[in-house]
Amino acid sequence: MKALVLGGTGFLGQHVVSAFHDAGWDVACGSRGRKPRPASWSSEVGQVNLDLSDCEGLARALRGFDVVAHCAGQMSLWERDRDVLYRVNVLGTRNVVEACRRAGVGRLLYAGSVGIYGGTTTPQPICERGAPTPERYHSFHTISMALAEREVLEGMARGLDAVRLHPTLCFGEGDRSQHSSWVLIGLAVGRLAVCPPGGINAADIRDVARAFPAAATRAQRGGNYLLGGENLTNEAFLGLLREVLGVSSFRLDVGRTSAGLLGRAVEGLTWGLGEDRGDYVTFNRNLASAMSLYWFVDDRRAERELGYGKSPVRSAIERQVAWLRAEGLLPPPGSRPDPLAFLGRFFRAPRRD
Repeated sequence: MKALVLGGTGFLGQHVVSAFHDAGWDVACGSRGRKPRPASWSSEVGQVNLDLSDCEGLARALRGFDVVAHCAGQMSLWERDRDVLYRVNVLGTRNVVEACRRAGVGRLLYAGSVGIYGGTTTPQPICERGAPTPERYHSFHTISMALAEREVLEGMARGLDAVRLHPTLCFGEGDRSQHSSWVLIGLAVGRLAVCPPGGINAADIRDVARAFPAAATRAQRGGNYLLGGENLTNEAFLGLLREVLGVSSFRLDVGRTSAGLLGRAVEGLTWGLGEDRGDYVTFNRNLASAMSLYWFVDDRRAERELGYGKSPVRSAIERQVAWLRAEGLLPPPGSRPDPLAFLGRFFRAPRRD
């Protein structure tokens, strides 16, 4: 059986590639350009050069694969990135769906966002039916992911065999795109933890990745699954991060309204300084809104139907911290980094799109 992982050099994608290989699949990574191979990959993993904007090229590249895992996408909570979010997340997914149909791919595994299902003002875990309230639609990123999922649903209506998988906030080694590393780096360097009411679900990236080969063979046609880990309040989550990092950062407890005002103030400051480039997840109004909600999930469907298993997230955070320090992206324990120098590097990092 052959599998192709689109976005295979990204944080989730590289672990999905490894999970398919470990499960005995003939697996290849699909990415734009020849990007460096993660050291953990076997030499048997192939690489395919492709572009999500080229539907014809995608269809040619996808021929001969039994399963395609679509893990490519763009993450930004900055409103100025609406165009790139729509182009990559929505139009890119439209092209992947059409290319799978043209190439006769047996099954598409779509890596969506739990953000279109969860995000509530009360700590009630949500399942695949989603929350009945619209608070989660505070940013265009969430909207773009909802529109992308619509493209998958339309493909299914036209006969495509697709399964939707929705990871929560993942931790582990290899996070070069700042999917979750931003909060670790911010705590380690800035030593300030903004803590509004709310909570998250934190998952081990390896557990999430193993759900993909399981879904390739075990999921029902058209299946939809949330892939989570531990439901943690913001207070408990920040406490865990501080323990793993070994820092005594100051915790600023704020209400939802105050968090929103603080997010707008920081966004205005970075706008005035010309630093709102949106290269990484940084504090702004949309992040303040997201942090003030509960993202608790009920993933028992994945447990029942896919055999999804969950590890303690602390071990994943410990691996991520060790990896970040080895990469020089986190200061060594006990050091006193210069927050201003860090912020300058943080905001001026080259764009990824």
